[in-house]
Amino acid sequence: MESLRTRSSLSTQLAPPSPVRVASRGRKLACGEAPASPSEFRRFAIDGDIPALALDYKESAWGLPEYEELPPEIDIIEPMGDPCHYRFYTSKDFGSGHVECCALADGFLVHFNDISHDQPNAMSVAAPDMLRVRIASDGDGEYVTARGDRIDLKGAGSAIVIEPAGMPPAKAVFIGHSRTVTVYIHRSRLQDLYADRVHELSGALQAFIAGSLRHTVAQRLPLSASLLRCLEDLHGCDLDGHSRRLFIRSKAIEILCHAFKAMGQDDEPAMLDASAQMTRGVIKAQQRLMEDFVAPPSLDDLAREVGLSRSGLCAGFRQIVGQTVFDYIGDLRMRQALSMLNEREASITQIAYAVGYSHPSSFSLAVQRRFGTSPSELRRRGLPDA
Repeated sequence: MESLRTRSSLSTQLAPPSPVRVASRGRKLACGEAPASPSEFRRFAIDGDIPALALDYKESAWGLPEYEELPPEIDIIEPMGDPCHYRFYTSKDFGSGHVECCALADGFLVHFNDISHDQPNAMSVAAPDMLRVRIASDGDGEYVTARGDRIDLKGAGSAIVIEPAGMPPAKAVFIGHSRTVTVYIHRSRLQDLYADRVHELSGALQAFIAGSLRHTVAQRLPLSASLLRCLEDLHGCDLDGHSRRLFIRSKAIEILCHAFKAMGQDDEPAMLDASAQMTRGVIKAQQRLMEDFVAPPSLDDLAREVGLSRSGLCAGFRQIVGQTVFDYIGDLRMRQALSMLNEREASITQIAYAVGYSHPSSFSLAVQRRFGTSPSELRRRGLPDA
């Protein structure tokens, strides 16, 4: 459900978008496309030919391309320690940002990006016998199957597409800033993961694994705090090499498990009562605090920066992040403190000031409450995870 290409067509991944016009609600759509359901008219109508995306099952198809000269739409391709794991950057007319691709095994792929499309980016998508779960913290677009089922991808949200073999291509459009994670898993790989526990899955998933699903299932899911945390964990991961791949794999499986649980909860309100505005505000607040947890803004200033009231920010943080704002800042400070303790280059007092405590005694008390021991003893006997 995102602009990801196989090795043979990666050079067209960032190709200029095809013409797209916005369709007014209720207006008849052009191009001879099957209509969406009466209650969900399409917002984008696609005119003319569009780039085709066909997802390949084999891990080797996702290997790092070998270019004598980079395609004009790509600025940099950065290897990530494995032939099937890389990131590329663009700042062209098509859009700006980066995309990371990680093929974990045959039929098990993860793709996450932080990219802005200045113009609508349209594509035709075929993914036979593949299941896709997409999580987004923002962005805009839609995904329409050949028979007209439509997923609105506007704003923060999550969605699942289960596509059996033999289905005609779907159409997708993306525009604006997009910060997403998408997990792709082939039917056979999903069967391997669940083995003799397939009966624990929903009927649609059981039919998909058995090869008896006869139409594409495409639905938006409730965006749980767990799914949103997975997105933030992947985008914030600072690991390298094989450790990064292991981390991505663990998060990909976690995303699948949460998505399968959410499939049976699509009638429940997403994120309890969290509105789209609250969700965007909390995500912005998280990013702001990650950048400046040493000297964070006051609650009032932070709320004003992200467009929420103070009470809305606090309530949204508890719903979406599962912590108070102050607990979240404390976690960020402890992670940095543990890293500095492990490096053994700075004194306890220096670390206290470096992570935002005005008094070393306050830092020691915070460490004691978190880990049940002093910073010096923690450094001496080895460090736990934050």
